Amino acid sequence: MGAGKSTIGKILAHRIGYRFYDTDHLVMRGFGKPVSVIFEENGEESFRKAEIMVLQELARRQKVVVSTGGGTLVREDTFRIARDSGTLVYLRAPVSDLYERVLFSPKDRPVVDVPDTETAFRQRFEERRVYYEQSDLTVDTIDRRPDDVVKDIISGLQLKVARHVENRR
Repeated sequence: MGAGKSTIGKILAHRIGYRFYDTDHLVMRGFGKPVSVIFEENGEESFRKAEIMVLQELARRQKVVVSTGGGTLVREDTFRIARDSGTLVYLRAPVSDLYERVLFSPKDRPVVDVPDTETAFRQRFEERRVYYEQSDLTVDTIDRRPDDVVKDIISGLQLKVARHVENRR
C-alpha cells in the first residue's frame, strides 16, 4: 500500500503495449462503492471473495499488467494464482515512507480508519512483507521517478526472459 503500484503499472503497461488493470478498482466497480464502504457494509471477507474472482479472471488474460491491492497476495490462494500466471514485481520502499504516502493520499484506504493508524499500518506491512519478498523481481522506489522504476522493471523482465531461454538450451 502506497508503493505506487497503480502509477508504475499504468506506465509499464503503456511502455510494453499491455493492458493495465487495478484489482481494487475492478472490485469497487463491481460493488459500486469505495473500498472502505465495502469493508464497512459488506465486510472484508466479501471484498476478498470478489478480489479472488477478479484475480482469477485476469490470470486467464494475456499481455496484462495487474496492480493488486496491498493485501491481495498475502493469502496462499491468491498468491498462487498470481505466481502461476505471471511475474510478480515487488515495489519496495521503507515502511515509514509508505505510511506517509498512504496517510496523505487522497485514495480511500480502510487501514487509515483504525485507532493508532501508524502501528496498524506497520504491523500489516510486516505481516505482508514475507509474501512481497517472494516476488520474482524487487525494485526499489524510494526517491526515484516512476520512469526510472519502470526502466528497472523492464530490464529485470528482459533478464528473466534471457535466463529462461538460456536454461532451456
